[in-house]
Amino acid sequence: MNTGYEQHLEWVKKRRAELRQKLAKLFPEPADLSLEIGCGHGHWMADFAAAFPEKQCLGVDLIGDRIERAEKKVARAGTSNARFVRGEAFEVLDLMPDHVRLNEVFILFPDPWPKKRHWKNRLFSQKFLSELAKRCRLGVRCYFRTDHDPYFEWAEEVVAEQDLWSREHEFVWPFERETVFQNRAESYQSLVVVKQ
Repeated sequence: MNTGYEQHLEWVKKRRAELRQKLAKLFPEPADLSLEIGCGHGHWMADFAAAFPEKQCLGVDLIGDRIERAEKKVARAGTSNARFVRGEAFEVLDLMPDHVRLNEVFILFPDPWPKKRHWKNRLFSQKFLSELAKRCRLGVRCYFRTDHDPYFEWAEEVVAEQDLWSREHEFVWPFERETVFQNRAESYQSLVVVKQ
């Protein structure tokens, strides 16, 4: 094994340990969370948390600056039920304390990775739904919204090809707050799946 690869493995190990520790600190007791993956600057999650003060909320994003802005936003608003963490979705799901469960999940306008060679990077996938199911009780809903028609069609196919989640054809979107990407979109589509 070369030194560069060993250093990378050590860095990954350290990053995962720090994320595990942060999640354990944020949620030291059993919790049912409303989770937003790809929360950006936290506009949507901050407003959602303010509208539902009885819910514990967690926003996740890969970019640290976005998380810092989101945390400042809820601090200014005095919202105590919203937290944010920098991390990759699969790692957050994997490293969350065992006593934490998801009550609902929101994926709003994720990167569609439009080029075919990049489709493997799309978050909404069978692998993702499988990992997500491990953290969800029966009846939990995952809300997905995109302005990219091919990604929406992909998501429909993903749902049809697995049996852990079923599509809900008639639904009420639980909270409307226009996101930055929603504001830019000419149109968008929404998909809701329910844990079986």
